[in-house]
Amino acid sequence: MKDQQTQSKGEMMEELLRNYFISSGYYVVRGIKYKYEGNDITDVDLFLYGRSSGLTRQRINVDIKNKKTPQAFERILWANGLKQLLNFDACIVATTDQRPLIHTFGQLHDTIVLDGSFLSKLRSNTYPDRLTEEELLTMLGKHKSYKTYANKDWRFLYEITKSRLLTELDFSGFNAVLLLLQYFLEKALTDERKREDATRMVYILLSHLLIIIDYIVKDIAFIDQSEKEKKLSDGFKFGNLGKDGVDKIISMAVQIAGNKQANAFLKTLENMPTDILKDFFSKNENAKNLFSWAKELEYLGYKQPFINPESITVHLKGILSVMLDFTNIERVRFFNSYPKTQQTNLDLSIPEKDKNQLNDSVP
Repeated sequence: MKDQQTQSKGEMMEELLRNYFISSGYYVVRGIKYKYEGNDITDVDLFLYGRSSGLTRQRINVDIKNKKTPQAFERILWANGLKQLLNFDACIVATTDQRPLIHTFGQLHDTIVLDGSFLSKLRSNTYPDRLTEEELLTMLGKHKSYKTYANKDWRFLYEITKSRLLTELDFSGFNAVLLLLQYFLEKALTDERKREDATRMVYILLSHLLIIIDYIVKDIAFIDQSEKEKKLSDGFKFGNLGKDGVDKIISMAVQIAGNKQANAFLKTLENMPTDILKDFFSKNENAKNLFSWAKELEYLGYKQPFINPESITVHLKGILSVMLDFTNIERVRFFNSYPKTQQTNLDLSIPEKDKNQLNDSVP
């Protein structure tokens, strides 16, 4: 693995397992902080997201301990408890412990165990052209948002949006990540010195958005088209509360602040260009590809060397264009801000291993 000297044994194992699960078909995020009311509670080593059908999704937390004394029994209890707390579908413990008893205990507590024998086989880097998480964090730590986000560095912004994947796979999470995406789109357009790193964040945040909306649409995939469009439109405009919930708040605001201020706020929401998003995500042909597009965009975010938006595939360029339209950024101006390359519309499909490797381990 690239830059192994800069990684601890635990970090190296997390990276190897992330690459393994990526090649097995999952969307994978490494090192997510589980937060509550702004407080860091614990870390999730790997978050796996899978789509097995139009109706079903899998969310899995993975705990990884690459130590001489892995405390496997405790990690199984911890991982299972976190799975229940997050309402996930499964949990995995990767441990150097090779005792058969660990598997028995894992089965007893509904936890998949990847033992030392399994981990010892993960000795090659599946993606030598991919940045490690440590390399990406180092890059992002060099930049700060001096005005928009109270002097926070980009690494902090990245950690915040990762955390939303654990608890906010809903319209609230979508709209919050959308605001952050707009910030990085503008940075990529206007700040040449930070353009490459900002564009990596655009790819990653856009992949997060697609995972969130993929999780949302599973519940409305087979309802009437007009009703589906209404639910999406209300969600993009009013968040989890929906229009009815916001109307109740507006009614309360009228009593407190008066009719004029409340109506102005409602008009602002109504005038948001959410029809752009509703029209795109309500189409069945787009909805069924959200998961695969998210994986491709995540791959672009970590790709080394950097691939600029002029060279990405047509369908990914189309998704990016939708977001540019929503944020009122001129498409031509955005794409022309990058140097022209000889290669365009590169095939960035992600090679996958034989998924049967996981059939006995991961549901």
